Amino acid sequence: MTNAAIKSQVSQRFQQLDSLRGIAALCVFLSHYLLAFNIDAHSSWTLRFTPLGIITNGRAAVMFFFVLSGFVLALPFLNSNKPLKLLPFYLKRILRIYPAYLAAIAFALLLKTYLYQPVAMHSFSPWINEFWAWHMDSKYAIELIKTCLLIGPNFNGDLIDPVIWSLVVEMKMSLIIPFIIMLVNRCNWYLNLLFFLLVNVMIYNHTFGYLGIFYLGILLAKYRYQVIDKLNNIHFGIMLLIGLVSIYLYNISLLSFIPYGDKLHPFAFFWRDYTTAVGGCIILIISLCNTPLVSVLNAKPFVFLGRISYSFYLLHLPIIITVCSLVGSALLYGQIAILILSIVLAFFLSYLSYLFIEVPFQKLAKQLVNKFFHQ
Repeated sequence: MTNAAIKSQVSQRFQQLDSLRGIAALCVFLSHYLLAFNIDAHSSWTLRFTPLGIITNGRAAVMFFFVLSGFVLALPFLNSNKPLKLLPFYLKRILRIYPAYLAAIAFALLLKTYLYQPVAMHSFSPWINEFWAWHMDSKYAIELIKTCLLIGPNFNGDLIDPVIWSLVVEMKMSLIIPFIIMLVNRCNWYLNLLFFLLVNVMIYNHTFGYLGIFYLGILLAKYRYQVIDKLNNIHFGIMLLIGLVSIYLYNISLLSFIPYGDKLHPFAFFWRDYTTAVGGCIILIISLCNTPLVSVLNAKPFVFLGRISYSFYLLHLPIIITVCSLVGSALLYGQIAILILSIVLAFFLSYLSYLFIEVPFQKLAKQLVNKFFHQ
């Protein structure tokens, strides 16, 4: 297959990456829903050692977000003549992340203030009861300002919408990613491997440890043509085996690591997240090959879920918390009612956020870049 043909296919299948992001967001939703009822995948044999564990592994899904962000952000600039200009890049990232994020924070505050019923939360897990257990005063007003800034100074990420810790990572990495993209674009494969290893030595067990996961996505974008070409020419049975290995690696956090750290092995999280990211890289690249997975990811429900995935990720946990407090044990089938109400509301409100916040601000970003930066 020629490079031109591969480029054409990758372009046509770009929505598959959105579908994967949507599936990952749904996995995060399911993991939080189960945690609300004190169901931890690590302590449930059914979840840990069956395919159900994959769709409830929220941590792995977030690592996949990071890989996918590195891949997608690098895609327009690698193996092309399009220059990477810092100001347009940062402007697009700010208008991509902040508007929907601030709207979600405002929405969560409204839910907490006017609908949330803390007295009804006693039947739920200690995990979900840790959130929203505060009252607005000067201290929390300052924390709210920090939350809105997102990138610091240090703030209580669990205060309003606990999922935002990953957005903090996204924003920090967005400041560095352009320089990684430029470096990867200029280097051959062995220099890229050398720099990748050097970066990981420097960030090992450091707060910037996630940089290496974004870096993996950028490298995958750089060499995607070669990898896709090789995978398209192997036997289907071998491709299937590679897919099974990728799922095992992706789900390694449930299979081989304890859930909340180990003082005797302080670097365990580093290797867990990297192994998960490698599995995510393989899944990502397989989705761009000529496999039956393509038609599945191009199905309308997955495409829709992919489009609303960012708003869905932001809104789902405040919705779960609120619905839990309203439904509680009042209904005979409370758990099922909470699941249905939460997911329906999350889909509906996320679609509205996508239409009226995400899309307009993405268009605005393009207009501003074209007007002031002549791109």
